[in-house]
Amino acid sequence: MISKTNTFLWVLYDFANSLVQIVFFLYFAQWLVVDKGVADIKFNLAFTASALMLLLTAPFVGSLLDGRMKRISGLRVTTLAVVLLYGFCAFFSLYDQVTPALICFGAGLYFYLLTFTFYTPLIRDIAEVGKRGFVSGLGIAGHYVGQFVGLLLALPFSIGIWSFMNADSRAETLLPSVVAFAIFALPMLIWFSEPNKKAHDAKPHYSAHKQVFSETKQLIAVPGLALFLIAYFLFNDAILTAANNFPIYLEQVWGVSDTVKTYILLGIIVTSAIGGLVSGLVADRMGHKRTLLFVVFGWIVILPVMSIAENLVLFVVVTTVMGFWFGSHWAVSRSVMAYLAPSRGHNLSFAYFSLVERASSFVGPVFWGLLVGGLTFADGGEYRVTLAALSAFILLGLVFLIRIPSDRNLRG
Repeated sequence: MISKTNTFLWVLYDFANSLVQIVFFLYFAQWLVVDKGVADIKFNLAFTASALMLLLTAPFVGSLLDGRMKRISGLRVTTLAVVLLYGFCAFFSLYDQVTPALICFGAGLYFYLLTFTFYTPLIRDIAEVGKRGFVSGLGIAGHYVGQFVGLLLALPFSIGIWSFMNADSRAETLLPSVVAFAIFALPMLIWFSEPNKKAHDAKPHYSAHKQVFSETKQLIAVPGLALFLIAYFLFNDAILTAANNFPIYLEQVWGVSDTVKTYILLGIIVTSAIGGLVSGLVADRMGHKRTLLFVVFGWIVILPVMSIAENLVLFVVVTTVMGFWFGSHWAVSRSVMAYLAPSRGHNLSFAYFSLVERASSFVGPVFWGLLVGGLTFADGGEYRVTLAALSAFILLGLVFLIRIPSDRNLRG
């Protein structure tokens, strides 16, 4: 249902889920790998396991959404699961229980990723075709404002000003973020108004496997859809893997404090929010495919430059500029998927989009963990080489992206 209230609630939920994500991204990763000495590959395998579970379930969820299930109902269930599992992860971290904390993190991450199967397709219900780039940009802006607030919320705990259990400062940051996520996600779960499905839209009750297989074959035949998903898998693989390991990279290569890491991330978040908003407007005006091609090409330059930077000030400048590309990447990719997805299968299309978005966690983290573990250089050189090597995935993704139909041609 297109309304300002629905749009506000949709953006607020993006704010909420990013608030908890940034805190776990920054502090749980370091608590596990740096403080507790868990190997990089073990931490990254949590992403692989969650991606594998998503691979096995997301297509069936998307098929149900296109047939009988309301998206907001699924969002309520998965959000509750995230709150519980991340909450348990926070408690185990406070009590220094590494293995249970890692298990709860992996399970919570799966449900966190699954929420997007329900959440993302709602953009087609709240925005008209010509405004989806702008609305997607609003969501990305809300996402990065949430990250900004999350870092500010965690900062007093990370530097020891506030404490729950007198535990490790990085572990202390997690529980407040889970509570904040639950509070800010609640309005969307209560008040969002989703149109009822029409009776003739309901699917027959036959085998779910056959239904998904049949609908997937139809989606593959949609011009450019399969090519885009392949392209997105490849370039998002590199971007997401670099992002997930960024706090560890800062620690191992630059050795900066958590406070300095927070300020660096705050700078990236500000430019990311601006990038999400601006790129959405540019895509609506200049074309979504053309804008995404520019963004993806920029990443081929950015990652190698980050890896060879020898001066911390230069590195911070490059990463802050990188924020524009980070926000643009998320906003425009989502709007490209919106124009490629067929109207009578867009939920399954977005289920595959969410799956591909996070299935890079099935390959990228393993690539990162094995390369970092297999190389031996001084002063974190193995991290530099691995970061630069990720640009090969982006280049290959660009090859596929060039071949998708232009949104201008489809409109014509």
